[in-house]
Amino acid sequence: MMEVIENPKREQWPLFTKRPTVSFEEQLPFIQTLFKKVQNEGDSALIEYTSKFDGVVQAELKVSEQEIVLAESKLDSELKNAIAVAKSNIEAFHKAQRTRPVELETQPGVWCASKKVPIERVGIYIPGGSAPLFSTVLMLAIPAVIAGVDRIILCTPPDKMGEIHPAILYTAKLCGVTELYAVGGAQAIAALTFGTTSIPKVDKIFGPGNQYVTSAKQYASQRGVAIDMPAGPSELLVFADQTAVPQFVAADLLSQAEHGPDSQVVLVCTDQVILSKITSEIYAQLEQLPRKAIAEKALNNSRILYFSDRKRAAEFINSYAPEHYIIASEAPEDMVLEVRNAGSVFIGNYTPESAGDYASGTNHTLPTNGFARQYSGVNLDSYFKSITFQRISENGILNLGPSVAIMAQAEQLEAHKNAVTVRLEYLKRNKVASNAYDISKQIRGHLRSSSVYSAARDEFSSVFDQYLWLDANENPFPNGANRYPDPYQTALKQRLSELWSVSKEELFIGNGSDEVLDLLMQLLVEPMQHDVVTFAPSYGMYQVLAEKNGIELSSVRLQEDFRLDWNLLEQTVSSRTKLVLLCSPNNPTGNVLDADKLILFLQRTNSLVVVDEAYIDFSKEKTLTNRVLEFPNLVVVRTLSKAYGLAGARLGVAVANPSIVGWLNKIKPPYNVSETSLEKAISRLADFTVIQREIEQIVNERIRIERALEACEWVKKVYPSEANFILVRVDDAASRYQQLLDSHVVVRNRSSQLGCENTLRISVGTPDENDQLIKNLN
Repeated sequence: MMEVIENPKREQWPLFTKRPTVSFEEQLPFIQTLFKKVQNEGDSALIEYTSKFDGVVQAELKVSEQEIVLAESKLDSELKNAIAVAKSNIEAFHKAQRTRPVELETQPGVWCASKKVPIERVGIYIPGGSAPLFSTVLMLAIPAVIAGVDRIILCTPPDKMGEIHPAILYTAKLCGVTELYAVGGAQAIAALTFGTTSIPKVDKIFGPGNQYVTSAKQYASQRGVAIDMPAGPSELLVFADQTAVPQFVAADLLSQAEHGPDSQVVLVCTDQVILSKITSEIYAQLEQLPRKAIAEKALNNSRILYFSDRKRAAEFINSYAPEHYIIASEAPEDMVLEVRNAGSVFIGNYTPESAGDYASGTNHTLPTNGFARQYSGVNLDSYFKSITFQRISENGILNLGPSVAIMAQAEQLEAHKNAVTVRLEYLKRNKVASNAYDISKQIRGHLRSSSVYSAARDEFSSVFDQYLWLDANENPFPNGANRYPDPYQTALKQRLSELWSVSKEELFIGNGSDEVLDLLMQLLVEPMQHDVVTFAPSYGMYQVLAEKNGIELSSVRLQEDFRLDWNLLEQTVSSRTKLVLLCSPNNPTGNVLDADKLILFLQRTNSLVVVDEAYIDFSKEKTLTNRVLEFPNLVVVRTLSKAYGLAGARLGVAVANPSIVGWLNKIKPPYNVSETSLEKAISRLADFTVIQREIEQIVNERIRIERALEACEWVKKVYPSEANFILVRVDDAASRYQQLLDSHVVVRNRSSQLGCENTLRISVGTPDENDQLIKNLN
């Protein structure tokens, strides 16, 4: 029988939080000997240990491609479908963990950034023993692939026949594992730590295991290899109150007890009647289990604790720091709020721990043995390194430098101080400008001295309620649109300056972003003398506007994966090039430009660079709007049509140096934006949280559509998108376009664009519209 402890005193808690594991110190001599042998003897040591511990002699450690391919035929379709469901949910949850790079101007001229970079090589360990844990392959390989890890090396022990369970092999191939090896135990961890002739050395090791594997991982972390966490024998704590269902609780406890004899389960209960019923259920259900003997041994290591006070129960649970924690209650909110230490929490009577083990979407590789106090479970960030960057302009070093020099001097580090002061002295002597681009010298000759049409009341800046207006030949009777609009859109600029953290002087508002682009061409590019450079495929309006203005448009073809060859772009830009048009995220491909290379290009070119950010709000990349003062040759074009839901209002925005904005104002039509559009925009932007929620939903829906497209048999490739659309390559774009059209679903056939043969561009709709799209993909 499991021991029942009633209201234990706090000083007794360490006794009841102890796990049935051998300490790292006790196992260290064995682990040290094993690691040394593997380091010195490599594959021969692995073969020897596999024979000794797994009872099989192997000639080859690496699992052949033929074995992996054959594994699929050994599994029934029902299991493969279940694995597909789990894979889809795990992918969705881990993709949602992607975060945008952080960039912040900590003070004028000082920019700090943080960027996540995937680890290059990871090893994932899949326990063997009495159960083939193919679910752990899903949990460890899927986030590695999402993160962009180059090499994923899997180690798992063979059975007595020297084989790996087909479910493990099938799942590994399905999830993108690059290499598989039939070697387990602490010796596999040693191999991943040092590398052998067969098995490559990795940068980080993931995966649970028995006590020896856990100790081996801890030792590996002292030998230059990172680990996910100490993840040893499985454990579960269930909190149950008077509303818990005894059958459910007993089943949950046994689900962990059957993992292995060194597993531990704990019941914390606040109701004596329920406690008694749960205990009876445990032993009734135990009799029906095929793994009864294993579960019985685990129950001997387990215990039941009764607390008369819920808060004291919550304090004990945090002290225990469970790997898995189920709150079996119809009213779990107070216990949820008290959670401080746990690997993963399962809330309510209908949330079994098994769901998290397999298919809900969360990761089941979690810290055990109380390490939930310090460690998180495996997540997408586990596969990244975070690298910080900083860039300081001339003004930035002038502002920050003195503080750095004073602090370095205080620490008596004279060379540190000197690294700053030599720059300060250099700038004082030379006063070199960081970017000499001057828009006034680039304006087309006939425009430099042109006069501006004097629109009625533009000098009053739209203060309409203080005057009697008899100057513009309007109908004087109010109807909501009888007066001319503010020619400089003052109120809308004020709201955008608040949202985008730029000054009103840096904003120009056009009748759609195409008017902004058109005006820039008119302003700078002399037909027959100058040209404009862009890349292809990209936004088709660039070509239309160039032809309208009689301008030559040169296009750099994107690479096969739609990345831009920056060297080729720089070679294409010549002294004739007045304007470079770059779309990011790009339309129709949905990908973003490399921000670091874009900044470098801005520094090198003498052309005006327009970065069209029509879809930036859907991207994890950061807008460049806060860089226009730093780079006088940068114009960022935004639109309110896409993410902000104002396509019918026709509003485009240029964010640029005030000198550029001044020239755009000089040549624009006097009332280029209607009063109706301005009122609609100001109303829409009043509560930006609504727009943010819509953007988040669109991004989530995009991910959902991507998954459906990846499963569609006639879709050959789904291109990664950071916009509100997805580009897909299909078997026959014309017929698939017609197929969807026949189902009353209209998408865009982009096959006529360079490099986009047999592609469709699909916009993200409402959830109901997307349901209709997905329904018609088969």
